[in-house]
Amino acid sequence: MTPPENLVLPDRCLAVYVDDTGHEALVPGQPVYGLGGCAVMGRDLDRLILKPWREIRKRVTGSANAPLRANKFPALAKVPGDMEAVAAFFRDQPFARFGAIISTKTKLADEMGTVRTIKEVLQVRVNEIMQSVLCREVKIIFESSERANKLIEAAFQDLDLRRGWKHIPSECYFMPKAAADPALEVADFVMHAIGRQARRNITSRGTYLPDFCAVFHSVDRRLTSFMEVESVMRSD
Repeated sequence: MTPPENLVLPDRCLAVYVDDTGHEALVPGQPVYGLGGCAVMGRDLDRLILKPWREIRKRVTGSANAPLRANKFPALAKVPGDMEAVAAFFRDQPFARFGAIISTKTKLADEMGTVRTIKEVLQVRVNEIMQSVLCREVKIIFESSERANKLIEAAFQDLDLRRGWKHIPSECYFMPKAAADPALEVADFVMHAIGRQARRNITSRGTYLPDFCAVFHSVDRRLTSFMEVESVMRSD
């Protein structure tokens, strides 16, 4: 992992922002675990995510620089139209959004833990996104977690991203929550929606929650890549 102060996002870099949901050990009360977020070319980051999300912050909190987290949003969204404004952000801004999640219902392979499993599935999600963008490199920014950083770093050591047969260079970074990065907040909203939907699916599958629909069902299908893992099998 590269220190976040060295992060530079050139125009033709695919910037991938990743947050988590749940607990990687699937502890009691945390029946799901996943990683995902949003991705955009460096040249489009300001236009598609940073500026419009700061407008969302300003509308909801009164300040374009005030942090806005998904789990706090329902309590802050007191003005009529706040929730629709967030839904419109995800509907109108053509950036990629993706995720991979497992639950207590997932049948894991004996030799693979939860984080390693999610890494393998997430790698495919990022590879899918890369097929439609001519990026020269990929930089993945994880929201830092004191509990999970070492697990993430170990799992992503052999990250292999490719467009067709061509290997695409990649680097990974940890960014602290205190940085209040708008793109990481967008990733947080994506994963909050995924986590809620996955928990619903454990007991009642077949209907979609409004926030999940806003993130994944309101844009061109080519901008979305999501997988809920049911089982993992070894391939010899």
